[in-house]
Amino acid sequence: MSEVESKRHLWIEKGYEHFALYGPENLSINKISKDVGSSRASFYHHFGDVEIFIDELLTRHWHIIEAFNKLGKEEFKVLIPDLYDALGEYTIPLQFNLQLFHHRSTPGFNYLFIKSYESSARSFALELFAKHLGLTQSDSDVYHLWLTLGEAWYSRLDPDDLTSGTLQKFAKEIIQNLSVFTNSPLYTRLRKTV
Repeated sequence: MSEVESKRHLWIEKGYEHFALYGPENLSINKISKDVGSSRASFYHHFGDVEIFIDELLTRHWHIIEAFNKLGKEEFKVLIPDLYDALGEYTIPLQFNLQLFHHRSTPGFNYLFIKSYESSARSFALELFAKHLGLTQSDSDVYHLWLTLGEAWYSRLDPDDLTSGTLQKFAKEIIQNLSVFTNSPLYTRLRKTV
């Protein structure tokens, strides 16, 4: 990697961390430039403007999601603890996804959040989820339950405590509630209306 490519890569890595930790509304080129050890002029040389930079951060996140999905497909045998142990090791990407979740009013952020959640579901998570709950419903019904778990789970996350134990605790609580819900008359009625 050339020095120019290396510096560009460093900008993306540090920008990715800043986006994850502070959110897109607090993305500061001045702060990132201090972490990178370069001037703002260096930033504009590599990216031109902040929107192009954010697109690069979103692309970086998508590549991380693809790698995580490959890991999940190859290594995860059960939903709990395998998925949540791995997520506990991927704290910056998890925080990045949490920022996307909290900023879904921005179409690009919402689209990437949905795409990343769906790709993980299709790659490995739905199978583990269905097995964990003993679900025999259609793939569509299982996917809707998985979305319900995800919405509730992300809404509970605290960026200051993304330990595997906490992630598992939230998942177990929500799954318990889902289990009760899937045995309810309301769920039966809702499944019949399409």
